[in-house]
Amino acid sequence: MDHPDERPLDFTDVVTNLMTVGIVVVDRRFNVVMWNKFMELNSNVRAEDILGKNLFDAFPELNRNWLEKKIKSCIVLKTASHSSWQQRPYLFRFKASTMMAQENEFMYQDASIFPVKEYSGLVEGACIAIHDVTELAEAKRLLDLSLDQAIDLEESSQRDALTGIYNRRYFDEQITQEILIARRHNRPLALAMIDVDHFKIVNDTHGHSAGDQVLKALAGKLNGMLRGYDSLCRYGGEEFGLILPQISLEHAGGLLERLRKAVASMELQTPDGAKIAVTISVGVAPLRDGMTPGSMVKVADDLLFQSKREGRDRVSCMGV
Repeated sequence: MDHPDERPLDFTDVVTNLMTVGIVVVDRRFNVVMWNKFMELNSNVRAEDILGKNLFDAFPELNRNWLEKKIKSCIVLKTASHSSWQQRPYLFRFKASTMMAQENEFMYQDASIFPVKEYSGLVEGACIAIHDVTELAEAKRLLDLSLDQAIDLEESSQRDALTGIYNRRYFDEQITQEILIARRHNRPLALAMIDVDHFKIVNDTHGHSAGDQVLKALAGKLNGMLRGYDSLCRYGGEEFGLILPQISLEHAGGLLERLRKAVASMELQTPDGAKIAVTISVGVAPLRDGMTPGSMVKVADDLLFQSKREGRDRVSCMGV
């Protein structure tokens, strides 16, 4: 049983001298009634110089409209609120510690606002607690940077250096995934293999730089006419693989015919003024029962060579 003369413990000195958390207490008129050591050290304003003064007069850089509403709401509703550094980087514009100042000019802060009661139980003010979370913010920045770099590295490893489209590695992974998805959801899938006609002659006549120019122009032309979820890949040399999800063989054949005509109408000119005519031969295969990624590629490749045998600059479809 409590002693009748026992009084509540007074933690004022502990809070006032706290150096790891900023504590500011204001009354209903926003006059400062407590300003602890953390606040003194980071603001360069001594407690004796700010006590009794209006917080917003002393710190005009504060977001007065937002903070006033928060304090009033806290006092009237008698409920606490919290502001994360991810919502607003800081409440008080304090400089970051010397160790963190290289990357962060200002201290990142979490802020909590909660009601302060008198001994009678009436809410007569609000306490603002400031937590320095600059190290956390910096750690998150570095993590995000690492993730971005990892994504960029992964993306670059899937891209062909010359044309910028997907490479053979991506093709092999994607065709496997698309077959699984198509079978799981009972959706159509088509694969086209595309080859540049007489590409060796282009290289032998105009040089490899002209050949590179043809491949880049062709990739750009094809990519610009595809749907967002189609995957155009450089399969190897002058051969391209085109993965076409959710499309029937009939519509895939129609699409590839439009692409063939668009390529045939391209006008390419080498740096020395020579004009190059470009055509493509295409084989298109739909996904059928029992097909593996390898067998689907083989069927499309066989149809591609059928187009070559029949005179090039044409599209051959399975069963057509």
